[in-house]
Amino acid sequence: MNARIEKLNATIRLTAVASLLFFVGAARPAKKVAATPAPKVVAAAVTPIAAPIELLHDAVPASATIAPSIVTPKLRTIRMEVTAYCPCKKCCGENAQGITASGHEISYNQSRFVAADTDRLPFGTKLIIPGYSTTAVEVIDRGGAIKGHKLDVFYPTHEEALQWGRQFIDVTIVE
Repeated sequence: MNARIEKLNATIRLTAVASLLFFVGAARPAKKVAATPAPKVVAAAVTPIAAPIELLHDAVPASATIAPSIVTPKLRTIRMEVTAYCPCKKCCGENAQGITASGHEISYNQSRFVAADTDRLPFGTKLIIPGYSTTAVEVIDRGGAIKGHKLDVFYPTHEEALQWGRQFIDVTIVE
């Protein structure tokens, strides 16, 4: 594959040089010659020079062969039990300090994140949770009661968490 790319790059360089020479030669003004009788012109077969650009029609642009491929994320959907929580002592215990298990403050990502079983969904996993956020949110917290196909979505206030309650919904994992 690298040999092919090198050969293609060499062809492109040669084409560029040939184009430059062709262009410079065509743009050069004609030399003035002393007035002499014009010689008789004899018709000769002239082979037209193909424009170097024609060589590029069959070639793949170098940027297409060198540029990295675009990776499409893999999406997987799982039915999960999703419960809401907040930073209060009732939800997070007596030692709640506003820091998640991954070390982020609760203001991270405008307070939009989830707690999960990190054996199944490690920190940094992105999830799409219908009704919670319009964009994917990260797993940055965990809890002792969160095992298996369970998630806790974070809300800044206890009232908002109570409003969400507990729901069984399809969650999309972005891999």
